[in-house]
Amino acid sequence: MHRILVAFSRSIVSQLHPKMLALLIWPFLAAIVGWIVLAWFAWGPLVDWIADGLLGRFSMVQWTFDRVAAMGFSSAPDVVATVLALLVAIPMIFATGMALVAVLAMPIVTRHLGERYPDVQRLGSWSIGASIWNAVSSMVIFVVGYLLTMPLWLVPPLAFVIPWLWWSWLTARVMRFDSLVEHADPVERRALIASHRRSYLILGMLVTVLNYIPPLFLVTPVLSALAYVHFSLDLLRRARVAPE
Repeated sequence: MHRILVAFSRSIVSQLHPKMLALLIWPFLAAIVGWIVLAWFAWGPLVDWIADGLLGRFSMVQWTFDRVAAMGFSSAPDVVATVLALLVAIPMIFATGMALVAVLAMPIVTRHLGERYPDVQRLGSWSIGASIWNAVSSMVIFVVGYLLTMPLWLVPPLAFVIPWLWWSWLTARVMRFDSLVEHADPVERRALIASHRRSYLILGMLVTVLNYIPPLFLVTPVLSALAYVHFSLDLLRRARVAPE
């Protein structure tokens, strides 16, 4: 846990560098524009699916809506469906921003922080194809799992906990690969990911909790990249020294 907190604290300091501050803007702009276009065509069907295909399947939920309607709040199903649609759309925007940072901004972050770890030799190589595949496959699992667990949101605390856990999982799966790919060879990368899978997830849980704190959620993708590079390069340095 100590190494996780050290990596997180170092990422906060690194985030203040002008080059890293400049990275905060464009991933979210690209993600938001893309999701605005998608929402223009898909918002109505999404709300309808949540209202009819999701909420409508649960007799207890329908009974509650009927009682609420009898009290004069007949629009309650539409309001609830709209709120749930927002709870789906907003995390997707953040997830898209995270994927864009991993694919496009991570090389900048890695080379920027690599100067602070001169003793960690670069034995890997950046592969845009492998990075895109890792991001896309992670996003597919994230979207499917996120949607399948939506019924659990009917338990009020889980409506916040489940998205946080999924954000953390996505962050860990995307960032751990890209934070190692330039410096670690394939054998080292697989070994470090396998042996520190839990630590990578805990680090993801730490950085993604910022999504619930406006306006700190704006820095989450780039801050996550910084935290993961600090953590991975430190792990790699220790792993290479240990055999000696």
